[in-house]
Amino acid sequence: MRRAAADADVVLVVAGNDPHIRGRETEDRTTLRLPAHQERLLEAARTTNPRTVLVLVSAYPYAFEPGRLAAALWTAHGGQAAGTALARVLAGDVAPAGRLPQTWYADDADLPDLLDYDVIGGRQTYRYFEGTPLFPFGHGLSYVPFGYADLVTAVADGALRVFFTLTNAGDTTADEVAQLYTRAVEPSVPRPRRELLAHRRVTLAPGETRRLEFAVPLRAFAFWDVARGDWRLEQGRYDVLVGASSEDVRLRATVTLDGEPAAPRPVLRRGLSAADFDEHGGAALVDRTKVSGDAVTPASGGTAGLLYRACDFGAGVRTVRLELAGGAGTVELSAGGARAAVEFPGAPGPYDYTTVEAPLPVAGGTHDLRLALRGPLRLAHVGFSA
Repeated sequence: MRRAAADADVVLVVAGNDPHIRGRETEDRTTLRLPAHQERLLEAARTTNPRTVLVLVSAYPYAFEPGRLAAALWTAHGGQAAGTALARVLAGDVAPAGRLPQTWYADDADLPDLLDYDVIGGRQTYRYFEGTPLFPFGHGLSYVPFGYADLVTAVADGALRVFFTLTNAGDTTADEVAQLYTRAVEPSVPRPRRELLAHRRVTLAPGETRRLEFAVPLRAFAFWDVARGDWRLEQGRYDVLVGASSEDVRLRATVTLDGEPAAPRPVLRRGLSAADFDEHGGAALVDRTKVSGDAVTPASGGTAGLLYRACDFGAGVRTVRLELAGGAGTVELSAGGARAAVEFPGAPGPYDYTTVEAPLPVAGGTHDLRLALRGPLRLAHVGFSA
């Protein structure tokens, strides 16, 4: 193989996975890296011939070293014409225009625990990841350079309108995928560092310029506010980012949107759904009933910490009510200098909820509420009485 690679003008190493083998939800990989035998083949080829191209056909991202390759081309699993399509791209008959639908991480260390689905706390996906990805969300190169210019924004009739020009600066017809992102500049709660609003694939002839327009409904800027239990468009400034990927931003502007300010949680009126915490540590969401709803329990029966910010206790409260199920445990609460510890003896089953009351004399006003859950209990709701 080494002799053939050394004598070749270009070496193509085709790697990846069969969709029927380790390409299903029932099978987990232990690493992002290529299978060992594929890594050995790739290393032998690029050590022998610097003009080595990696062609990946896979159902998921991999981690590899692109800097040591002449080029890398990825495709998902196609149909019967996939081989012909790949050959046309590799030969330069067609300019590639695919874009990555996920972040490709550079190393296993960039990933959280396999069962950690907290993308905000774990700073995962293109929305929150603060590291340097191998390839960012939306990434994809072309044989043709494209120019972005003349960004204009306007807010009218319940929508943000974004205008800009896109130019094919190459000598062949090709497609570009223009992408529009946003970022809240000063959010009251953790918000994504990038959020895709719209994208469009455009075919341009050599030298052609086209004026593009995106009309984005203002509701696309809203987020689910756990303090209200509803969607909320927050007033304030938002960055408008236009480019070729989530990290390849070519144009930017800032707009100010009208909306609703953050408000304290009306805990006297409707209490707190346990799952509507602002922050947590060691907590897991579980089903409240067999039909619907969420409850919170310590992961692996250990200890969980929950934080609910800016709770409005009105003129003050005297009693707290906890809806609990599951195994025996303890709930510790603190707010406004008041503290309480509630012992729960356990329930017959995970869906047999019992209301447990305890004194919690919280002074009037707005305070943060902190809870510590210990043991295999399930907390569904927290209520208060004046």
